[in-house]
Amino acid sequence: MTKPAKRTQKDKIGIYIKRQSWILFILTIIAWIVDTIWLHSELTIAKSAAIGALLSFITQAVFAFFIFWYTGYRARQHIVSQLYRGQMSKWLLTVFGFALIFITVQPLSAPALFIGFMVMQISHSWMLWHIR
Repeated sequence: MTKPAKRTQKDKIGIYIKRQSWILFILTIIAWIVDTIWLHSELTIAKSAAIGALLSFITQAVFAFFIFWYTGYRARQHIVSQLYRGQMSKWLLTVFGFALIFITVQPLSAPALFIGFMVMQISHSWMLWHIR
């Protein structure tokens, strides 16, 4: 009987990103249902929540890409520098992403946009807590 292969941190992050994409999909469906049934805002709330959640998902995926560019003990100096680059890229994408969204997307619900973003941020934190 063979032992199952041990999952690496990179494998766990891959699984995490797939789960996050499911959370993004489910959040979008829930926002669409709430908007259609209760709010009747011509999908402005659903669109705004989905865009906020998508922005959060993209920034977290970019951050994960930077962090796991290098692996292994010998790459520890590169990993630390990539951590800083990833964090800076994540923040810049977030700031410019929100600015671009507020400039180009009309009509927009700012509370729904921020709620979608925060729900994804909370789910990111929760999943990372489970990975560790």
